[in-house]
Amino acid sequence: MKRIYSFAALFAISTQLALSAMPRWSYDAGPDPKTKMGKELIDLTAAIPNMPAMSEKLMGEQKFRPAFGPVPWRMLQKANSVKILFIGQDATHIAEAAGRPATAGFGGRAQDLAAYFGVNEGAAFINTYAFTIKGQYGAFDTPYVLQSAGANDIRFARLLDNSFWLLSHDQNSPAAKWRNDLIDWIIRNNKDSLKLIVTFGGAANDAIATFIEGRGGKVETRLSNQIKQIQIPEISIEYAGGNYEYPALLNEQGKDLYAEVMGRKIDYTNEAEQAAVKADLGVNEATYISKMIFSKGGPLKNGILHPAQLGGFELDKITVAGQITRSLKGLKLNDKTAVTQELLVVELPHPTSLSTMTNVAASTAVGNKLKVLAPYVTKGWKIPADPAMTNSFALGQPYKYARADIGPEYYDFGTPGTRMVPVSTASRMSGNNHVIVFGTRDRAGFDMGKVKAMTDVQPNEAMPAEELFTTRPRSMGLRYVFDAGPGEAMARLMKENLDMKAIYAIKPGTSFAANGIDAYYVKTYPDIGDFGHYRGTFQAPQAIIIADPEGYDDLITARALTGARGQMLQGLMTDMGINDKYLVLKTVPFGMDQATASDWTYVLNATKTYREKILLEAVKSNPKFILADGASAVMEARRILGTSRIPIININRSTGVQDFTAAAAEINKISGFAGKSFKGRARNIPRSHLSFYARSWEGTSGDSVIAANDKFRGFAFAVVAPAWAWKQKAPQGLNDADNVDGLLQKLQDNNVRMPGERVPQFLQRVDVDPSLVWFEALKQFFKVA
Repeated sequence: MKRIYSFAALFAISTQLALSAMPRWSYDAGPDPKTKMGKELIDLTAAIPNMPAMSEKLMGEQKFRPAFGPVPWRMLQKANSVKILFIGQDATHIAEAAGRPATAGFGGRAQDLAAYFGVNEGAAFINTYAFTIKGQYGAFDTPYVLQSAGANDIRFARLLDNSFWLLSHDQNSPAAKWRNDLIDWIIRNNKDSLKLIVTFGGAANDAIATFIEGRGGKVETRLSNQIKQIQIPEISIEYAGGNYEYPALLNEQGKDLYAEVMGRKIDYTNEAEQAAVKADLGVNEATYISKMIFSKGGPLKNGILHPAQLGGFELDKITVAGQITRSLKGLKLNDKTAVTQELLVVELPHPTSLSTMTNVAASTAVGNKLKVLAPYVTKGWKIPADPAMTNSFALGQPYKYARADIGPEYYDFGTPGTRMVPVSTASRMSGNNHVIVFGTRDRAGFDMGKVKAMTDVQPNEAMPAEELFTTRPRSMGLRYVFDAGPGEAMARLMKENLDMKAIYAIKPGTSFAANGIDAYYVKTYPDIGDFGHYRGTFQAPQAIIIADPEGYDDLITARALTGARGQMLQGLMTDMGINDKYLVLKTVPFGMDQATASDWTYVLNATKTYREKILLEAVKSNPKFILADGASAVMEARRILGTSRIPIININRSTGVQDFTAAAAEINKISGFAGKSFKGRARNIPRSHLSFYARSWEGTSGDSVIAANDKFRGFAFAVVAPAWAWKQKAPQGLNDADNVDGLLQKLQDNNVRMPGERVPQFLQRVDVDPSLVWFEALKQFFKVA
């Protein structure tokens, strides 16, 4: 049974898992556009296919969840920094909110396996699909007919239907090409360090096999020896509850064959009903076979386009340079070079499968899979441990299934703790697939009127028409523009001058259980920690804005004041001619919503040194003025900088737009700003103020994050993707780049069902006998051939 973590238990878990070997001020700056490999990765990211549009065209349905866009990788991006590449299936809810795959349970388990090999920051994580998929990867328990010893036997296997296979793994699919190129990039840029590729589950197995075959290798399929004796019947995929699906057999009218034979409607969300239809299939095998529909399409005339669609690839049978191997040594890469070291491949069960086992059973299952490495170990294969880490595998110690912490080095500077978790701590809001609730899996309460308003809001300014709004910018003018982080010196100042124990002290006579978030002076839970310290440039800013916390978009962007308040400040900076040449610093990098005056007094005192060191360092750049936004900001700016010659202008947050107008009037008095006036409108946060991973819609449409309004206040939050972004019609250029017409033609040429085509229409179009009368003749044909 899948484990669900409540908010009350999560803090205890997270404090046990603080194992990262990197300093707490570490962060992911994103690819470096000044380097060849960094620029290539940025360009590769800009080329992520529009998989949701591909799905609708090729599958006749939406297989993906487009609202939060692609989640391409979690890894360090310096040359020879990756030692192990992990491949999963697709992102979880919290991974979408975090903007990184392998966040939550899978990430924690994989990070722990990396630690077993002595690796922490040397691990890289990608998924088979850059976008999150709906439903399962293939239909489990799909019946097929195997002719053996002159008899037709029904067997079961996982089936990936023709359209989904083409989208996922056909060598001409834009999605498969892009994934192959990402794997190729990781291998090429880590040739000296990368030693191991680990796949989790069938989708990942098929993904690495597709890569191997796309680079000239060969991988056998699990049923390759029987595939010419197999026929696959037509099925429909039925909803089976949660994220599960069940394959229902179809009759000649395209209706449920199980319901026809059993004489009743089948509830596929009921596991007992699933067992019942499977049992009935066994009892009435001949009846079902006589009524099944067989397209007899595809290269082998068995209904599918590739043998791996049924059961997947067999990674025990990889052939590279004519040798059956577990290593990719000798495989050709994009740059015309080859893999020169032993790069081994190991497949593990899907994380969901492992989670259903006891820790002892899961440890045994993983340990048994790792035994395939033994022949290479005896020849000297080894993964050098990261600094301060131990390679327990090399020492011969057994693997113990567990989860490890995911360190800040994999995330933007200023990311909250609840987006860097090794446990499942998020869900989609019921009835609102474009809303992710993070911080807990429990059902938290939100103001649904505000959620609707956030959904329906429009951006402050028109977005570039050539961009895909759910992804980061792709256009040449914007793809290289992003904030790479504050630099080590400022990062250390911001992280090392916070006394978290003092800041998160419990008020006398209170407890979280009894008083909720009001038991703390800070109004965000300790698991969240500090977040969104700054926004803008530390390099000669014309203005420094010290601002009290406002809104919670900082939890997603990891940058200060990126919601409605920050967008209004951007409007002021634009109208003053400053544009993006300014720096925002929060008085405290925590949530303070509904804090009392005494709460503020305590938190300001507990963070006094933090603020002094950052502000005094920042003003060394000699800005033209300081803008203090909020009561505490005004007070602290005067206290810390009152003796300097830099003008301090106050915004007291009392009357809204008029406060900004009054501030503009004061700025007018400063040399160089005469005649400037505030036009009273918010503007989009500049891309130069956002991290590499920020989606195009972030910082554009007022507040996008809302806090829970019940007992989860200060702990659970919901991020709302605006409808204008995920309802966007794909730009024409993207449609051309992601052209799937060739894949559709492949369906038609192979006489299999087209997207949305009903069985009667299909049978009329292809004029085929859907029975197995000729199966024996077909068998004889292949025997002769």
